[in-house]
This record gives sequence, C-alpha cells and structure tokens, in this order.
Amino acid sequence: MHTTREATVADLRASAEVLAQAFADDPLMAAIWPDPARRHAALPAYFAASLRHFHLPAGGVQIATDRDDRICAVAVWDPPGAWDQPLGQTLRALPDLLPVLRTRVPAAITVRRTLEQWHPREPAHWYLCNLGTLSSHRGRGYAAALLADRADTAPTRAQYLVCTRYENVAYYERYGFSVTGEFQLPLGSRPTMWSMWRDPSFP
Repeated sequence: MHTTREATVADLRASAEVLAQAFADDPLMAAIWPDPARRHAALPAYFAASLRHFHLPAGGVQIATDRDDRICAVAVWDPPGAWDQPLGQTLRALPDLLPVLRTRVPAAITVRRTLEQWHPREPAHWYLCNLGTLSSHRGRGYAAALLADRADTAPTRAQYLVCTRYENVAYYERYGFSVTGEFQLPLGSRPTMWSMWRDPSFP
C-alpha cells in the first residue's frame, strides 16, 4: 500500500536521499561525476540543493510513501513555463551547488545547456526532471502511482521527460510517452539520451 502527496520542505532531506540512491549510477549523473565515489558522495547534497532552490518552490515535487509513511519514490516535476530556471534563481543556488560540483561545474553547465537545447518550447507542458524509487521498493508500483497522479491532476497538459537509459524507454512508453528525439551528451563516453513526450489525450 502506498500514498502519493505533494512534498513539503520537511520532506526535502529524505526525498534527496531517495533520488541520490536512484541516480547513483545514472548515465547523466556519471557524465557530470565520472568517478563513482565522488558521484555517490555528491548526489545527496546536489539533489537537496536542486529541490530547495528550483523545484519545491514551484510546487511540482510529488512523493510516494509506504504504510509506515516512509518516502519510497519521488517525482520531480516542473510546472508549465517553469522548467527554465531564471538566472537569479540559479545565482541564489550557487552557494549550495558549488561545494558539491567543485571542479565539475563546466561539466554540469554542458549537461544543462544540452538538455535546454533539446527541450521543447511549445506547447505548455509538465517536465518530469527526475523519477526515482528506492531499490528496496522497485517493482511495487510507486513510480507508476506518481505518473498516474500527475496525469490525473493535470489531464489537459502534455508531459515531457528525458530518458537516460535505453531500458527505461519501454517503461515510459507503457504510460503513454513516445520518443521524439535522440541525442548524446558531449562528455566522456557520450551517453545517449531520449526525449519523450506524452500527449494529454492519452487515456
């Protein structure tokens, strides 16, 4: 049994830990931090800063909890028109992000610019930045519940995401997303990413 709800500031730390575990070996994160030890150490603070400065204020972060009210999955959505963070917001986040990124700032900027180049401008849509589940709770429908929750609360809005693993493309296709583009991050092993779009008309 699980419950979904909007995340609050009180959920920030636990939500960041869930995302850090879920993305510990993600190709996009590995492009920013190629060294696994540095990546694993940096991700909890990185996600905490991202949630605090960019996503929680917009009200798009959803969590799924188990019967003990433990946060088991997190969906980080940016509402329509809010996916492109303004400069001022980024500057306010720097004191938290710079100590985490350190020498990887140029790599992070490259990743962000590449994602921005491929991001659709129209029509208005919800942007799924991250979707992650604790390894101990995968396969139990937590992520599916979060995807369904956004579809139910915003049925007239399209949705967009960037899939970072080929094996996950089929998973998102089951929920109405279709691949609209394929591109590589210009870093390291040049991992492939897939742009995916879900029309609001999907049942």
